[in-house]
Amino acid sequence: MKDTESMSLLPDVEVIELDNGFRALLVERGPLPVVASLLWYRVGARDEHSGETGVSHFLEHMMFKGTPQFPKGQIDLQTSKMGGSNNAFTDNDSTAYYFAMAADRWETALEIEASRMRGCLLDPHEFASEKNVVLEELAMGEDDPWRPLYQATESLLFQVHPYHHPVIGYKQDLERLTVQRMRSYYERHYGPNRAFLIVAGAIDRARTATRIRELFGPIPRAAEREEPLREPAPLGERRAELHTPHSVTRLAIGFPTCRMGERDDYALDVLAHDLGNSRNSRLYRRLVLKEELVTEVSVANETRQEPGALFVMCELRPGASPQRVEAIVREEIARQAEEGVAKADLDRIRAQIGASFLFQDEAVLDLAMKLARFEAGTPEGFRTLATVLPTYASLTQRELCQVAARYLDFRRAAIVWALPAASAGEGGGRHAAKAKAKAKAKAKAKAKAKAKAKAKAKPGRRKPRGGRA
Repeated sequence: MKDTESMSLLPDVEVIELDNGFRALLVERGPLPVVASLLWYRVGARDEHSGETGVSHFLEHMMFKGTPQFPKGQIDLQTSKMGGSNNAFTDNDSTAYYFAMAADRWETALEIEASRMRGCLLDPHEFASEKNVVLEELAMGEDDPWRPLYQATESLLFQVHPYHHPVIGYKQDLERLTVQRMRSYYERHYGPNRAFLIVAGAIDRARTATRIRELFGPIPRAAEREEPLREPAPLGERRAELHTPHSVTRLAIGFPTCRMGERDDYALDVLAHDLGNSRNSRLYRRLVLKEELVTEVSVANETRQEPGALFVMCELRPGASPQRVEAIVREEIARQAEEGVAKADLDRIRAQIGASFLFQDEAVLDLAMKLARFEAGTPEGFRTLATVLPTYASLTQRELCQVAARYLDFRRAAIVWALPAASAGEGGGRHAAKAKAKAKAKAKAKAKAKAKAKAKAKPGRRKPRGGRA
């Protein structure tokens, strides 16, 4: 792709930089009279210390609970009155707050964001009430059969780096979290030098720039971000089994990978599509269509601001052999590293990725999200957008083979099976056969003891209640 063509992929962005470290990206985009604003904090679960897991996500909730300028309930009320919408999210690396409003009233969003950057009330009564909401959200997540499996795999992969713990935190930490500790976290991390703003839509750039300087310029800086502990290279395959109340057996495999925006990240995207992200993928054809062992398979390349991971997830059919499913996954990953991606498949995957990438420019909120993720996650920031599709186009078969061999190595993998509790010990762990034999011997001993007890029991004597085999 020519340089002029690649540069056309980069929106016309005006960059505003303030003395306190705040940065804003403005994109004028019509024809609809709509504006999206997104305030992105470089603060996420990776910034939490021991004993405060989940505070980033909990604080996200509290940021809607009032400031001196916008008391309790006013943020949502004002948004609703103006016919707009707002929301937020927290992940491992970031917390983001966004608004979508009509172009003639959107500047209220700027006022809200400036007021809560350092002025969130963190009222103790609201804190106590919202803690129950967050704990309920955590409990609901535990009912999702995939979340415990994913978190167990992630914890195995990251044993030193703070990616080890879940974004929502641990129940024990959340229960003990105090409003004083949250306030300390908030004051330490929330400030203009730890955030940037994206505004996209039908805006007057000059007026918007002036308003940003007025609202955010006087806000003092927060502490600079600490570097997290680096995850050491794994010394071998790691395995675990979960015994869950669900009736279906599931598998998750994680491989440590690279950072977002590195060249290998693009290759891993292609490999993930080829391995398990469509009906044409290797694992879907083999496991779902041909051998009918699983009902669902997916592969996700989750690179982050620090080296992330690639995950393979499968849901087995009733009666399917876990050992057979794992063996096939291993075979197909080995074949991919040896064969690469077939040309026809590579062309199809590039077309799918390109269409998805370009489609994100259609709505101003999607465009703002796209700009923000690259601004936060890559060394070149939003300017990386100019090289995304050219990089996918430049990937060679040989390079894809090399990247697959480098990262999708089971000597570096974390493998977790989630087995129905009723069949614990019968599934895909390393000691499955041993566990099965042990369970059989235990059942035999139990039957023998039961028969002996029955022979000795006198009339009217209650027989001993047997334990679970």
